[in-house]
Amino acid sequence: MKDITDAMNWRYSVKDYDPTKKLSADDFQRLKDVLRLSPSATNIQPWHYVIADDDAGRARVAKGTDGHHEANSSKIKNASHVIVFCSRAYADDEYLSELLEKEDADGRFTEPKRKIQMDEKRKKSVNNHRFSKKDEPF
Repeated sequence: MKDITDAMNWRYSVKDYDPTKKLSADDFQRLKDVLRLSPSATNIQPWHYVIADDDAGRARVAKGTDGHHEANSSKIKNASHVIVFCSRAYADDEYLSELLEKEDADGRFTEPKRKIQMDEKRKKSVNNHRFSKKDEPF
């Protein structure tokens, strides 16, 4: 593929999966690395992933399709791997402080004022969603 447009034109929605085909461990590790490195607004990384890569795990995830979405059950059960994207629903001040201190311990800030700026920027963003937009995606 030459560029992102080529990649998107190549993309298609899979309707059924061949249960005999499995992603290799190396390919799936590369996918997990991409997920782990995915950035987020103000570095909050509000998401976690649940990975089902065996029959029992996929069956457990497929329970979520019971009823209105049961047409998707076979897709989940027959896929090589299923990734459930989970997002933080609320980033309270305690979480924001823990995140800031972890970044500081990791050496993210080159000078003390950068830590203060990140804290202010992050709180402004969260509070904008919390109080102005009232959609708090964190």
